[in-house]
Amino acid sequence: MAANVGSTFLRIVLGAELARLRDQAGLTGEAAARHAGCSPTTISSVEQGKTGFRRIEHLARLTDAYGVDEEGQAWLMDMHRQSKGDDWWSTGLSTMPSGMNLFLAMESGAKTVDAWCPGVVNGLIQTKEYAHALISKAKFANDTTDAFVENAVEIRMTRQKRITEQGMKLNCVMDESALTNMVGSSKTLRDQFDYIIELMTKHPNVTVQIIPKAANTYRLTGGDFYILGFDPKQLPTPIVASGTVDGTTRVSSKERQANQFARRFEELVRGALPAHETPKFLQRLKKEV
Repeated sequence: MAANVGSTFLRIVLGAELARLRDQAGLTGEAAARHAGCSPTTISSVEQGKTGFRRIEHLARLTDAYGVDEEGQAWLMDMHRQSKGDDWWSTGLSTMPSGMNLFLAMESGAKTVDAWCPGVVNGLIQTKEYAHALISKAKFANDTTDAFVENAVEIRMTRQKRITEQGMKLNCVMDESALTNMVGSSKTLRDQFDYIIELMTKHPNVTVQIIPKAANTYRLTGGDFYILGFDPKQLPTPIVASGTVDGTTRVSSKERQANQFARRFEELVRGALPAHETPKFLQRLKKEV
């Protein structure tokens, strides 16, 4: 497991696998509870990733009831142990907007991210100065504190380790306005453009495409979104996270919604400049700001 994979994500993966194994064994939740020596409510909570077993003996009994082989049992036990810790962002949980905890949990285990950003630079590729300027400007409107701003910036910087250190693949499409809307100072923007070029140069897992303002093409209004893809052996269905006007993050695992956003992303990619043209485009913007 990557170092930054969250405990919440591991609980969700463990729960999904246990639900699959129970169905495969042809057992109801009540029957599984009897085998494990716990309540049906506990089985349901574990399968939904809301909690873990208090005693590992409950999990051991389940694996026996489900007919899991020795290698599979070892994997499940290891997953259980790792899921008992705190997520790396737990200290700032009280200051996070609704839905952000679940989003961070899923992002911590994602293999790929397709992201659309219409108004500001994507958080996974922001410089610290850009992120601080952006979040600070929203302080009064969102009635937040200096501590909230600093915590939000640090979380954003830590998230970037998923692409800079752990190889998560990022495909990001941004509207030109996301780059030309003034955040901080002109220097802040120029440094931000240089940083995007640097990321694309040093990390082949990072792809950034831009839709020029003059392009007569499809644009999705109403906010940004992320499509998170995972190892099929862990979670076969992508997760969609979309921002709302009030700053909350909606996370959905519904297959129909995932397919809908995938089609939208394909259209956005089709209307954007090829990724190899992004550095040249950003160099031109540097001269204009």
